[in-house]
Amino acid sequence: MDDLRIPRFARMVLTLSLGIMLSLALSPQAGHASTYGFSLNLNFAATGAPIQESAGYYGESVWNNLPSEMEGQSSQLFSDAFGDNGQSPANVGWASVGIGQNEGLQVPNPDDAKMMSSYLESPSRIELNGLEFVVPPHEGPLNYTLLIYSYGGQEGLEGEFIVNGIRRPHIDSAEFDGTFRAGLKGNLVIFPDLSDPFLKILTEGHAPMNAMSLMYCRPGDFNSDGVVDVLDLEELNQATKNGSNDWQYDINIDGQVNNDDVLAWITWSKGTCIGDVNLDGVFDSTDLIELFQVGIYESGDTATWVTGDWNGDCVFDSSDLLLAFQEGCYEAGEAIASPPESVPEPAGVLLLGLGLVGWFLHQRRSVDAF
Repeated sequence: MDDLRIPRFARMVLTLSLGIMLSLALSPQAGHASTYGFSLNLNFAATGAPIQESAGYYGESVWNNLPSEMEGQSSQLFSDAFGDNGQSPANVGWASVGIGQNEGLQVPNPDDAKMMSSYLESPSRIELNGLEFVVPPHEGPLNYTLLIYSYGGQEGLEGEFIVNGIRRPHIDSAEFDGTFRAGLKGNLVIFPDLSDPFLKILTEGHAPMNAMSLMYCRPGDFNSDGVVDVLDLEELNQATKNGSNDWQYDINIDGQVNNDDVLAWITWSKGTCIGDVNLDGVFDSTDLIELFQVGIYESGDTATWVTGDWNGDCVFDSSDLLLAFQEGCYEAGEAIASPPESVPEPAGVLLLGLGLVGWFLHQRRSVDAF
């Protein structure tokens, strides 16, 4: 048994040492992404009573209801800040060739019916600015995802949405039962990874536009206990393994639930980086020691995030360590807080590896003696 375990541990130390040297060579940057659950939600050509509760794919609560008489005017927008009404310096202006109506929608959520009952006919034009100020000041580049709700009740008619020059084709399904579906023939058109503080949306052909949401980040507090912690992470991890299609687990807002959402939760919802198993905000030797104590490296045993599975393949092996080190934030919190000369040298990396070897051998002797 020992003869089999020693080579495995040697491979682990080699991977660890090479990985740390790689992370240092890549000039580590801290994993500072927005941790805010902010969005901008606009309901165009709103008719009748405005949206009062929640509507849309993510059930956003704060909607800017823009009646047809506001066409051609510039309007300041309110943001949805974790479900509360938030002030925002963002502005919108819009114009359309006409206003269409979807009559008699019978869906479970009456606010969804309000949102989808009217739409801007194509061609239309929407312009937003000030998008960099929707969330409070934070480190990192501007990043948001645009969701466009499109339902015009005319089956098979085709059109296009053009967002800052990016084109997405769309075919009207003439079907809305209260479920939002992404895709060519769905009622939800997604533009991810946008970073321009100015947004221009044009439509061509038959591309009805009922509403839109700019999602800056999903909060990630799945159990609603007021904190984003390991319990939420484990719930998300289990959802991805079970093939869930529940929208609340779609953290990166791409219409799918998979390991990319786990990585997005780590960087967006928790504001840390790959390798931070104890979720204290930094990936350092403490995380590595906790991992090694579990003792399932390259064992084939099932692993989760807190036991080393970071790439979503359910095991903890060298590919997980390399993924973490390639991200380049090993001890980045300390490196950024200190002068550049304080960054560990390769010799320090080797000492760390030797120290871990010694610690592990001591642990194994203790177990054998017991």
